[in-house]
Amino acid sequence: MVALRTPGARPDRVPFVPRVYGYPMALCGWPVCDAYQDATRSFHGRLRLQELLGSDDPFAFYAYASMGSWEFGGQVSMPSGEYEAAPKVARYPVTSEDELDRLRLPDDVLSAGSVPIMLEFARLQDALGLPVSLDLGTPFTDAANVVEPSLFYRWLIKRPALAHHVVRLVTDFYLELVVAWVRLFPGRVIVGFDGMPGEANSLISARQFQTFALPYVHELHEKALSLGISYFSTHVCGDQNANLESLRAVPFGRDGQPGMVSFGHEVGLRRAIDVVGDKVIVMGNVDPTALHLGSAEQVWELAREAVLEGKDAPLGFVLMSGCEVPVGTPPYNLLVMLKAARAFGQY
Repeated sequence: MVALRTPGARPDRVPFVPRVYGYPMALCGWPVCDAYQDATRSFHGRLRLQELLGSDDPFAFYAYASMGSWEFGGQVSMPSGEYEAAPKVARYPVTSEDELDRLRLPDDVLSAGSVPIMLEFARLQDALGLPVSLDLGTPFTDAANVVEPSLFYRWLIKRPALAHHVVRLVTDFYLELVVAWVRLFPGRVIVGFDGMPGEANSLISARQFQTFALPYVHELHEKALSLGISYFSTHVCGDQNANLESLRAVPFGRDGQPGMVSFGHEVGLRRAIDVVGDKVIVMGNVDPTALHLGSAEQVWELAREAVLEGKDAPLGFVLMSGCEVPVGTPPYNLLVMLKAARAFGQY
């Protein structure tokens, strides 16, 4: 992984990194909710999974797809029961146009919602000399966690100024977090993580992406990198084939070092590499449903195809699940991915 991000260097093989959040909790015998409410278990569970698999992930992220609601005064409910794997919004801060008038940035970003847990997680990373992570959205996705989603997406068409107002507030919130992290962890490698499920083309068009999402994620990345964020690891979630060319404009790294972008199985690796492979390290994209419900033989074939398709990407390739590994995934299916990376990913 170090060689992958060092200009002029070349790794000896394709790395394997599973994308996990709640999964290590179940593997350790802990409640899945601890991935999101107990920084110590969340962090050490991922280290234990890395040790068990022998995977190549040098860091982990505290993140969840419903971020924004809790931080702006709403509520989330932690996962419970057999079929829940992540926090979900229990109460949106804004459910009507009238409520938008009362929406404000948190008085203290370090006390907002999940941020104290994320900060404790980052301090555990720092104590071991690992890169420090910071969840940064994206602004568009998290605006739909602040405003009830069906209302927010209607605003894109009927009240665009209101939609822009919310995305602007979320962008400013994340920029305040960047300033705080750079102050708290001076001189450290700080990795900005963002995932963009709300920008998927099953939800918005490419034109809406360019209008309501792209300007804000571009601004956030550009300013965060200038303030001291080392690079971004971005997950392009779902079908975003119509957005790929626009993503070329977004900065992901600085000082000659590339950022990293992972893709869901809905975006073919060959297309991702053709469009952005000269700008970022490409990661992906084994179907999480196959990991969860498929046979080891199916997983082997999908991982083999991904490695052979991605290994010659201009700036490098990381074998990864196409989104979060489902909690009930058989551990052996993850081992099969690692074995495929070793078998077919040698340089």
